Amino acid sequence: MTCRRGTAMVVVLWGLTLTALLVAALQVGTNRMAMLGRDSMERIRARWAARAGVEATIAQLATHTRYPIPDDAYALIRDLENVHAGTVEGGDWIIQHASGDSPVPFAGPLDEHARLNVNGPHRGYMDVMFGPLSWGVFAAIEDWIDEDDEPSEFGVERDYYLSLNARYEPRNAPLQSVAELELVAGVEPEDIRGEDWNMNNLLDPSEDDGDETLPWDNESGVLDGGWARMLTVQSVADGATTSGLPRIWLLATDGPELMERFELLGLELSPQKADKLINDAVAGEIEASSLVANLGAAPEAASEAESDEGEVQIDLTWTPDEVAVILSETSLTPLHRRDFGRININTVPPETLYAMFKENERLVDALLALRTQRANGLPSLVDFWDLSGADQATLEQLLPMFGTDSNVFTISSRGRSDATDEVAEIHVVVDRSTLPVRILEYREN
Repeated sequence: MTCRRGTAMVVVLWGLTLTALLVAALQVGTNRMAMLGRDSMERIRARWAARAGVEATIAQLATHTRYPIPDDAYALIRDLENVHAGTVEGGDWIIQHASGDSPVPFAGPLDEHARLNVNGPHRGYMDVMFGPLSWGVFAAIEDWIDEDDEPSEFGVERDYYLSLNARYEPRNAPLQSVAELELVAGVEPEDIRGEDWNMNNLLDPSEDDGDETLPWDNESGVLDGGWARMLTVQSVADGATTSGLPRIWLLATDGPELMERFELLGLELSPQKADKLINDAVAGEIEASSLVANLGAAPEAASEAESDEGEVQIDLTWTPDEVAVILSETSLTPLHRRDFGRININTVPPETLYAMFKENERLVDALLALRTQRANGLPSLVDFWDLSGADQATLEQLLPMFGTDSNVFTISSRGRSDATDEVAEIHVVVDRSTLPVRILEYREN
């Protein structure tokens, strides 16, 4: 009897032990599931905090597109800075980007128009900005973009790329991203990315720790963004207007529409001038740069002065205010086929200007002084006439490559959850040139 009782006691003790182990294991598993669930919830909270920053920025872009502030070139930039940081329930966001040689990141999204568009007609400046480039590199870039398969004198084309171990073909069309330049013969990833290996326009810890982790960096506290810090393929011309209305395509309009738009902006446009503007556009005899540059020419005869035959002559000379409206409200290309964007003189970093005009630092100093002297920046290309030492030749050099507003921005929004400091990043490229604002690229880290 005693033996049976002892056996029963042992069985009970083993049962209790197994039960305790099962309960402990269940408790550990439950705690782990709870922690995983909490981490997952906080990651989602951080993600939506980052998305809230993106949406706040897009809302500001849409507002300034529809209701612009014509006389203040920096109004949009200031309002974007105002929403670069914010909070939501359980989290917050911050939107920043590195620019130039400043160790302090700039608040707000990155202006793609503060960079030279590689696909545009002025990419020859690349040979000055990053050069002199190695033998044949710029020719290879030209061959990558042009439409034919015939190599230039020092370039390479389809046959060369097909001879490589990892075979591929040149695009023979505009680049889709700056990173695509890495595929061009003679261009290395280090050239394009510098220290910004993930190309998020931010100095990450791994990009400022020397040789501790990849990529190798100089541990300077300043992001070396390689060529990509000065180049873009995203910027587009025209877009946002002073009136907030869609641009008028000069090849598909009439005099009354032009006159109505001028009247909306407080200017009276004569029927003769409206017809002249349309006819010159159709004949291909009008350019934005020539409109501004020719403001320095001698004025024509006074308005409605009588000719020798007694006929009334209408003065067709464009005034600065009229040219400003033409530049702001009209376009020579349709909305679905716009030109590549120009560099925004109000937002381009000094580093980029000095790189482009290495042999003319005095010109860069004058450009920087002009925009610094005005609290509201340069709202119109007409303001280039106030550039110190500028003549018609200088204007004809600068005006085709510069603009005074921006359409495309890259938003790098970093969201954080309050409970666990979980971080999520969203990178979005948006175009405000038409409404609603369009998302061109979207990726999450």
